[in-house]
Amino acid sequence: TITIYNGVLFEHIKKRENRNFLNPTYLVVSHLRKSKGIQDLIDAVSLLPLELIHKITIDIYGDGPYKSILLNKVKAAQLEKNFNFKGSKSNLKEIFHQYDYLLHPTHMECFSLAILESLAANVPVITTNVGGNEEVITNGENGFIFNAKDCIALENILEKIILGKVKITTNTKSLIEEQFSLDKMVENYIKLILKLRS
Repeated sequence: TITIYNGVLFEHIKKRENRNFLNPTYLVVSHLRKSKGIQDLIDAVSLLPLELIHKITIDIYGDGPYKSILLNKVKAAQLEKNFNFKGSKSNLKEIFHQYDYLLHPTHMECFSLAILESLAANVPVITTNVGGNEEVITNGENGFIFNAKDCIALENILEKIILGKVKITTNTKSLIEEQFSLDKMVENYIKLILKLRS
């Protein structure tokens, strides 16, 4: 079996130059449905010590049928100041670099373009061990991995990040440039075609 990964087009993806290691900023980029696990993120934030809840704000980009349920859940947990629902945006490639981490608590995934684009913007990713996520994210190097639906594990990661106990210092863009660029994808397809012809 030969795996050829989808490639990222770097045009318009701005790079984050300076990452905040204390009280970093977070975004979610997702269609709003139950399988994306954003409800787990809300639960994880509600589990944080009170003094840390005041230090975290998460911007959610996307829309979908689960939005009203998520909004009600945020309200019930009194986390309205922590979650900002920004709606769908057409210029996400120009937005990633404004944040320190992408949160992607999905229950199921194929191969996430949002993860690749975030890393291309030098923004590490906190995500689950499903689909192709672990083929891109190396825990502690360019992001953090936790078991899907494990709100306590996610809370633990967030707490350590907020307190500065763990941090990602690597340039996450370099991995994407080397392994997941559009040029690399085309190159691999050409190699495969030539191999099949020989």
